[in-house]
Amino acid sequence: MISTIQAQSSAYVTQSAPRDESSKGVQKTEKSEALDKVAALKEQIQNGTYQVDIVKTANAIAEELI
Repeated sequence: MISTIQAQSSAYVTQSAPRDESSKGVQKTEKSEALDKVAALKEQIQNGTYQVDIVKTANAIAEELI
């Protein structure tokens, strides 16, 4: 006679702590500092007060071409 085989699930679920920025290797201060820089640059561009450093830009372009 054939009997019914009952299968039990051996899989289980583990709860993990909520992920935060420290688990990714990124610190909140670095992120906020970068956002502050972007916000400051955006404001300068909108106000028309942003000055391009021509020497630094030219050097970066020259390095890419070499």
